[in-house]
Amino acid sequence: MNDARAAWLEQRRSGVGGSDAAIACGLHPYMSALELYYDKTGEAVIEREDTERMQMGRALEDAIADVFAERYDVKLRRHAMKRHARYPWMIGNPDRVIEGARIGLEIKNVDTFAHRFGEWGEPDTDQIPEPYFLQCLHYATIFDYREWHLAALVGGNRLTRYIVRRDDAELEEQLIEGEREFWQCVERREPPEMDYARSGAIALIKRLYPGTNGEAIELPADMDYWHNVHRQSADLAKEYAGVADGAKAHILRGMGEASIGRLSSGGEYRRKIVKKPGHTVEPYSYIDFRFSKKGANDE
Repeated sequence: MNDARAAWLEQRRSGVGGSDAAIACGLHPYMSALELYYDKTGEAVIEREDTERMQMGRALEDAIADVFAERYDVKLRRHAMKRHARYPWMIGNPDRVIEGARIGLEIKNVDTFAHRFGEWGEPDTDQIPEPYFLQCLHYATIFDYREWHLAALVGGNRLTRYIVRRDDAELEEQLIEGEREFWQCVERREPPEMDYARSGAIALIKRLYPGTNGEAIELPADMDYWHNVHRQSADLAKEYAGVADGAKAHILRGMGEASIGRLSSGGEYRRKIVKKPGHTVEPYSYIDFRFSKKGANDE
């Protein structure tokens, strides 16, 4: 890791940033507060998703800013990281600020499909995905600006503006309190509760415990309950999988060699041959996890 990267990571870990706001408050759809906690403490490296769309967004940031400045007749400038005057754990690295207006600007590259069918509303409203809304509110709170604009480049060829205004004091207090509670966990080195039902819970645990040490331990008594839940759920999953396979078999036999089978109630099933080239699997390792009845008394 080079010095610049190390310095950036250290700076990012010194507080709750704008892109952290929704995560810290438990409102992000893809990352949990617990993952953010381990990222901030450095106890585990949590690589955030970096899609090609996000990479292109960074590459196009200057161009988007230039078009925004020209369209709305404003002058933009960059701003160094800023801390809240009262809450030093609130930090912000905004994309731009509008000179002479006490307004900031966040820049996003947005997929056309996500914009059309996602949480995006009409231009010049604050109807944007919640993580983006809280990010803008976070910055506006730190800078004490009356509003924060979001420039969305939709589909690579349409620029749309959204406006997040600081007109809900209660919501702002909830944001501050949610971030405060999270940062207190970081300072005390007390991890937030894990949401075990969250889709990324197992992936996080695998990152935290990537290997085995050969040790045998006695599990806490409450693990018996989760053991039974796991086994019963697995049995139900197998049962329903069998039912689904049986239904599928009925449909396949009904179709015979047909490519398309239309239902009287609407909709259709399709069959086609998919050919894939052969390939060689490279060596890899993984942790095998399974239950054994050896030593169990619940035969």
